[in-house]
Amino acid sequence: MRFLIATLLISSLVSPAWALKTVVVKNDRALLDLEGEDLQVGDKVGARDADGKARALLEIKQIKNGKAVAAVLKGKMSQEYSVSKIGGTKTSAGAAKASSPKSPRSKSAWGVTAGYAMNSMTVKPSANSSVSLSGSSINASGFYQMNLDGNISARFLGGYETLVAKGTSSNVTCSGTECSVDISYLGVEALVRYSYLRNTKFDAWVGGGLGFLFAIGKSSNVLNTSKISTNQTFVGSLGLDYHLNKKNFIPVQLDYAMYPDNNTSAANQIILRAGWGINF
Repeated sequence: MRFLIATLLISSLVSPAWALKTVVVKNDRALLDLEGEDLQVGDKVGARDADGKARALLEIKQIKNGKAVAAVLKGKMSQEYSVSKIGGTKTSAGAAKASSPKSPRSKSAWGVTAGYAMNSMTVKPSANSSVSLSGSSINASGFYQMNLDGNISARFLGGYETLVAKGTSSNVTCSGTECSVDISYLGVEALVRYSYLRNTKFDAWVGGGLGFLFAIGKSSNVLNTSKISTNQTFVGSLGLDYHLNKKNFIPVQLDYAMYPDNNTSAANQIILRAGWGINF
């Protein structure tokens, strides 16, 4: 036990104490949630009680999907103990005390995205006529995301959204060669996300939520633009956050946004977004 305590005391002076989460302990094995920490098989981690006393020394035996199986080498392990990595670049004791421990992957982030939207729309000028429109447009948004609990997080996007579509129909006559809709919005989107595959390089997730759109520019020869002011969308999403390092990542997001049907129109969009994010 004296050797164990000495090992952990020395390790606290030579490495950042990134906290890992103990999921379950059984016999001489512990299942750890890496919390984004970049550990390898063979790395050593130490366990301490609530008073900061060293209680166990463990070795990582297996890593999969952001979790690790660790074997207890010395001492006795409990789920209540805090666990941190041992080893790293040597530094002075004074510098180690002065520096505050930082999580390798923050629970909050912000960033920007650019988007390409593929639009489909059906317009019903009268009860007996309709025209199908399609087109593409571009979007630009900023986002903020935060962790809620475990693999559950929220992402909020806000920025410039567009809906552009054109088409013709034999039973609908529009001024010009074809019917068209061109609307620009100030949009806000709120998503709840579930990360179903997570490791040190990427988070793959699915999500759903709502979008709120406020028209800031509108033109159409088939819709009454005086009635266009706000709109709402139901959004389903697939995404991947590719982590370049502990601070920067590339967010890729595919949205399916559905506008609620009304008496005159129905629309949906498939939007591919990609950009740059920063953990903080």
